[in-house]
Amino acid sequence: MRHDDPGLQPERTTLAWLRTATGLGAVVLLFLRLAPGPAPVVVVIGLLCLVPALVLLVTSGREHRARVRRFIEGRARHHWWRNIVLTVTVVVLALAAATLIVTSQA
Repeated sequence: MRHDDPGLQPERTTLAWLRTATGLGAVVLLFLRLAPGPAPVVVVIGLLCLVPALVLLVTSGREHRARVRRFIEGRARHHWWRNIVLTVTVVVLALAAATLIVTSQA
């Protein structure tokens, strides 16, 4: 199946993933700066959550040309692992922040 807009759809997808990865990275950096609790725990959790953000950032930009080529050929595919990585990272970060906030006030 051919698409009428072969260049722009992959471009929008790539830009969306780049924005998402950048936003996640910014949230992780805010977590590192503002999360209460023992510094070593905050740093370890923050760095563990920063790695997936960097992976998403690097792979999204690097795979852009291949995504355009596959889309033009009509065989575009979706990388589900990105959604899973993003979801797991956000959940871990949210649970860690909530836990650190509750335990610091006790």
